[in-house]
Amino acid sequence: MNTVKEARTGIFGWIDRRYGIAPLVEYMRHKEVPVGAHSMVWYYLGGITLFFFSVQVVTGTLLLAYYEAGENTSYESIRFITTKVPFGWLVRSMHCWSAHLMIISLVIHMFSTMMLKAYRPPRELTWLSGFVLLSMALGFGFSGYLLPWNELSFFATVVGTDSMKAVPVVGGWLLQVLRGGGDVTIHTLYRFFALHVVVLPLLIVGIVSFHLVLIQRQGMAKPVAHEPTRRGLRFFPDFMLRDVLLWLVCLIVLASLAVFVPYGLGIPGFEWELGKKANALAPAYPGIKPEWYFLWIYQLLKEFPAHLFGLEGPEAAVGLVSVLMGLWAAMPWLDRKAQREERSPAFTDIGCAALLFLGDLTLKAWDIGGGGVHGAHVDAVASARMTAYWSLGLCFVSLLFRGFVLRQRFFVFTFCTALQIALHGLLGLHYLVAAAIALAVLPIAWYLDARRTPVAPAGEGHA
Repeated sequence: MNTVKEARTGIFGWIDRRYGIAPLVEYMRHKEVPVGAHSMVWYYLGGITLFFFSVQVVTGTLLLAYYEAGENTSYESIRFITTKVPFGWLVRSMHCWSAHLMIISLVIHMFSTMMLKAYRPPRELTWLSGFVLLSMALGFGFSGYLLPWNELSFFATVVGTDSMKAVPVVGGWLLQVLRGGGDVTIHTLYRFFALHVVVLPLLIVGIVSFHLVLIQRQGMAKPVAHEPTRRGLRFFPDFMLRDVLLWLVCLIVLASLAVFVPYGLGIPGFEWELGKKANALAPAYPGIKPEWYFLWIYQLLKEFPAHLFGLEGPEAAVGLVSVLMGLWAAMPWLDRKAQREERSPAFTDIGCAALLFLGDLTLKAWDIGGGGVHGAHVDAVASARMTAYWSLGLCFVSLLFRGFVLRQRFFVFTFCTALQIALHGLLGLHYLVAAAIALAVLPIAWYLDARRTPVAPAGEGHA
């Protein structure tokens, strides 16, 4: 405290006498980041996400200085920004790239939080607020995609909003609210513009503030079975300086991508070249798909038949997605072992199986190995087979890493997910039939795993 008292002169003293910031400085001085057997890389993901969000705010504000929402102005203003405004193309490219990188870092951050069991008490609300932030980030991507009012964004929005009809009971109403009518028109653009620049920013600022307050109040979660006597890394200045350095690296990567790949990777869901202006009367060219982070839902809707157990196929698919999202949000209450500060390898495996499930559907939505051009004339069987090869190969590599490096021994959920992929992609069974067989095998695999002699997970510091 002597240092704080000595610092109560000059500008700091003037501010402290009025606003009492000395306790905050003292708190920051003693705050530590836990250090354990796990990798500290995961602790930087929240800051990286916040950095990309800040880039979104700055570049979005610059774009808003020239953008005009309207049937005869939206496309024209984006074209003016990219061709006439000095460095306008760079600002737009950085805005688009930072949006995708923010969602990538958010997804990795959420899965790493799940693997570290950082949602255990008393951090349940931190997990829930992070889940809401991920949902809102997806909402930002969905609403901002239409704003250029070009051909690609127009027809992708038609496909995306059309899935709202699958929501039971309120699907038709949601479709009308989003589109401002039965079809995607200029009224849809006005609603998406208001959502993108007014509604969502106001909401996300409040939730981000709440999320950061919880993190600062509770500190970063220690690994399960953490050594209490081991000293952590000082948050200020040690961790913060590393964080700032990582932000500079992210800025270099972002600027490099914006300069050398200004219009995205050129694959469905990851491209933003302006192209032609939207025309509702023009035929939609084949291969229109939503953004990459919605591809798994897009593909899952295609895997369901038109009717299933008295329900419309899309309604059943949306219901399944809702249940899965609800279970993911409820993870802090479902993981009883983590609540008791015990390792929960089953929930670690659930996270790995979820990654395999999402990755397989995303790869299949890209029609890899299907032989089609821009989504036309795709060989669905060949695409499913190639997707299975990729998914199972990545699964095998991850199992080797988890088994020999992390010393994990619970793979029941991953095994059943891989079984479903193999039955569907390699043997040609219907997606849902393969899923039903995998679910039937799940309790048998769990029983067999419980009977074998458990191996001490010596290196599983994050399980």
